[in-house]
Amino acid sequence: MPRITVKTNVFLNREKKYRMTLEFKEAIELIPCEKGSFVMADFEDEAFMLFGDEAASDPCAAIEVAVIQDAIDKYDKEIFVQVLARMTETVMKYTQIPEDRIFAYYRNSPLWTYKRQDIIGTLVHV
Repeated sequence: MPRITVKTNVFLNREKKYRMTLEFKEAIELIPCEKGSFVMADFEDEAFMLFGDEAASDPCAAIEVAVIQDAIDKYDKEIFVQVLARMTETVMKYTQIPEDRIFAYYRNSPLWTYKRQDIIGTLVHV
């Protein structure tokens, strides 16, 4: 069962949360083994969040996606980047937060996106 958590410092009404969940269900189905009907979404809006050197009131968001690790190991990484890109677009659409103020990532995975691009390779050099 995929679980998607959106944390943001902006207010999201019930309707926006519902519509975002519908779009997340479509995005998760890009992963061949996942079903949108099993998506669980939760939202933490109006959270205290800081991003970079900006003021605390500047809008930002983080999208965390939890899927079975076997799925991440089995399928092409590009599929998972596309899922996070679509989810980032959804959050942008319903919050008006610009893409450079949103991080999206898979829980317990070396795949993080920023501006809808995979960035972990530029951040971590092992």
